[in-house]
Amino acid sequence: MTTPDPHSPPEARVAPAAPPAAAPESASEAGIRSRVGAARVWGQDLYDRLERQRPQSQPVEVGFRWIERDVQIAGGVLGGGLAYRFFFWVLSYSVLVSGGLGFASRSGANVEDATTEVGMTDAVAESVASAAQQSESGRWALLLVGVWLVVWFSWGLLRALRLVHGAAWRIRPKPIQRPLQALLAVLAVPIVLVLLSAGAGWVRANVGALPGVFATLAAGVAFGAAWLRISMRLPSPDVPWTAFIPGAVFFGAGVEVLHVFTVYFLAEKLASAQSHYGALGLAATLLFYLWMIGRGVVWAAELNAVVWRVRHPVADDVAVPGPTEQEAGATPADA
Repeated sequence: MTTPDPHSPPEARVAPAAPPAAAPESASEAGIRSRVGAARVWGQDLYDRLERQRPQSQPVEVGFRWIERDVQIAGGVLGGGLAYRFFFWVLSYSVLVSGGLGFASRSGANVEDATTEVGMTDAVAESVASAAQQSESGRWALLLVGVWLVVWFSWGLLRALRLVHGAAWRIRPKPIQRPLQALLAVLAVPIVLVLLSAGAGWVRANVGALPGVFATLAAGVAFGAAWLRISMRLPSPDVPWTAFIPGAVFFGAGVEVLHVFTVYFLAEKLASAQSHYGALGLAATLLFYLWMIGRGVVWAAELNAVVWRVRHPVADDVAVPGPTEQEAGATPADA
C-alpha cells in the first residue's frame, strides 16, 4: 500500500482502511464462556474450602499430600517406566508360553478348546491356538530364549518396583538380602494371577452368572491380599503390616475394576473388533492396561506412605536423595 503524500491537498489524501469489525459473539459461545467461568470460580472456591479444612480433616490432608507426593517424585514418569517394565516382562512370558504351546500343538492337543474350557474369551482362545500352530517349528528356541528373557526381565521389574517404593516412602532401598527368593516370588506372581483369573472365568463359564459375579469379586479380594503381601516385602520404613492396607485396598479395587470391565464389556468388543484391528488392537489394549497397572502401583505406594505420615507425623519428613545402582541391587547391565 502506498503512503499518501503529506503535501498533497486534503481531498487527494486517502484515509487508511479501518480494520474489519469483529463478528458479534453468538448466544451459544457466550453461554459456554459463562459456564467455563462459573466452573473455574466454583473449582477455586472448592479448593480454598478444602485447603482450610486440612488441619482438621485427615482425609482431606491425605488427599492433598497424596497429590503433592505424586508431583514431588514424578509419579507419572515412574508409572510409565513401570509400564515399560511390565510390557517386556509380559512379552518374555509370551515367548516362553509360545514355546510351551509349540510342544502342546506338536503332541496333537486341541489348544483352542482347552483355552476356552478354562474360561478364556474366544478372542484369546483363537490367538493362543494361532500362536501354538506357529510355534511348532521353533519350539525349542522359543523355550530356551523365553526362560532367559523371563529371568532377565523379572529381575529388572523387581529392581524397578524397589526403586518406586523407595521413592514413594522417600528412603534409600537397602540391598536385596535374598535375591534368589525375591526373584522366585516375581516369577510366581503371574502364575498366581493367571490361576485366579482362570478360576473366576471357569466359574462364570460353567457354574452360572451369579456365582461368576461372586468369583470375580473374590478374585479382586485375592488381588488386594496378594499386593498387601508384596508391599510388605518391598522397601519401606520400619512400620507394621497395617500401614500397607490402604494401598492394598486401592490397588485391589483398581485391578478389580479393570477385571470387571474386561470380562463384562471389553471381551465382547475385542471379539467383534479383532477382524478389523487384529494384533494391533490387542497390543494397544495391553499397553493401556499395563500403563494403568503401573500407575496404580505408584499411587498405592504413595498412599501407604502418605497415610502413615499423616497419622504419625515426624519433624524431619524431608526428601531423601535417590538410591544408587548398587544400593538398589542393580545388575551390571539392565535391559
